[in-house]
Amino acid sequence: MSEAAGEVRYDDAFVAAVGVLNSRWALHVVHALSAGPLGFNELRRRVPGAGPSTLKQRLSELAEAGLLHREVLDGSPPRTRYSLTERGDGLRPMFTEMTSWATRHRLDSADPAEVTGGVLGLFQEKWAMHVVCVLLTGPHGFNELAREVGISQVTLSQRLSELVHRGLVDHDRTGSTAAYALSPAGMDFRVVAEPLVEWAHALHFDHQRPAADRTEDVPTG
Repeated sequence: MSEAAGEVRYDDAFVAAVGVLNSRWALHVVHALSAGPLGFNELRRRVPGAGPSTLKQRLSELAEAGLLHREVLDGSPPRTRYSLTERGDGLRPMFTEMTSWATRHRLDSADPAEVTGGVLGLFQEKWAMHVVCVLLTGPHGFNELAREVGISQVTLSQRLSELVHRGLVDHDRTGSTAAYALSPAGMDFRVVAEPLVEWAHALHFDHQRPAADRTEDVPTG
């Protein structure tokens, strides 16, 4: 696949980086923290669907991946505050584009607390973002798409059904082989995918550098 500027590169670096965000509620947590540091209870209110144990697990995984920083504040009892590191803050452009994209295609929610609407939840479903990013490279048959994304046919069928229902993917049955392609709204998702790809490859490059040469990750916001 070409690596021209602005091209969505669905490669190992992208898969590895986006895999960090694929766990349920991980995107919601990063999105909530993109507005600024939050305590655990504040995060629970911003991500109400995640139970306490699940939220703790996501926070631990995101901290281990270098996307957020955990700080214990003095007090009685002591409080914990979470903030995005430089790596985590690199996702801010993607959220900005996702909000504009969802609004442009009337995919946003009436709930003001969910600024990206149900779209954030849709792309939190495992492999949904991968499927759309592969389809940005062109139409694919079902089996071809399963091989490219690397998922089971059952899971792919579920994700495609959701994406078709949301109007992001079209299912063309007119040819000799049925194919899936992005709708106009799905093709416009490129504006969201491009900053995500840039972030994924920057993260991959940083991981490949010797530890002594890496930029120190510090909390942002």
